[in-house]
Amino acid sequence: MSIFKLGLFGGMTGIGIMYALIIHKISMSLFNSLLVQSIILGLGFGMLNFLFAHWYFYKYTELKNHSETLKSQLVIDNLTGLYNRRAFNLELEKIDVPIYSVIFIDVDNFRVFNNQYGHKIGDTVLRKVSQTIKRTVRTEDIAYRYGGEEIVVLLKNCPKVIAKEIAENIRTRVSELNNNLYPQITISLGVASCPTDGESVQDVIEKSDAALLLAKNSGKNCTVCF
Repeated sequence: MSIFKLGLFGGMTGIGIMYALIIHKISMSLFNSLLVQSIILGLGFGMLNFLFAHWYFYKYTELKNHSETLKSQLVIDNLTGLYNRRAFNLELEKIDVPIYSVIFIDVDNFRVFNNQYGHKIGDTVLRKVSQTIKRTVRTEDIAYRYGGEEIVVLLKNCPKVIAKEIAENIRTRVSELNNNLYPQITISLGVASCPTDGESVQDVIEKSDAALLLAKNSGKNCTVCF
């Protein structure tokens, strides 16, 4: 029996005992009819337990929702709204598909936004890029803020050829973002897949990171497959 059911059962039992003692004593002094006493006792007991159950369920739901909120805060990055590095590591521990791809993404010249225009502008750029990625990937794909301006997208059941198309769509849409009075936003991307580039998750991550480095060294604003 769950804690919720135990608490509800215990509370209702306690109310029943207290109510029976009090009401029975009062009704005996007011009514001689056993039928009337029984009706009063039954109606009152039912109403009291209904109100208690309703209140208890409300508090339980409130606590459960609060717990879910706390759990989500542990794995969601506050700035970008993406999942965080902790969530990424947890997902890697239970990945169970034979084919998957990883896209490593880095915002080009991010230090310029931070150092020349201020961290507020840098944060805005990072949010714009993150939201664009979320709108571009497939519904089953998950984007994570890996650290700083680096973002990783995990694409399950996705071979490299499809992953490259998705990466290019992300890059194109980011480059088309309106950044008002500030420099154009561009990103570099590295793509690697399992099993073509490695058997282990760590291998695939390292290969996609290496492909990202090559993209950065090739002039940025491009996608490179390992």
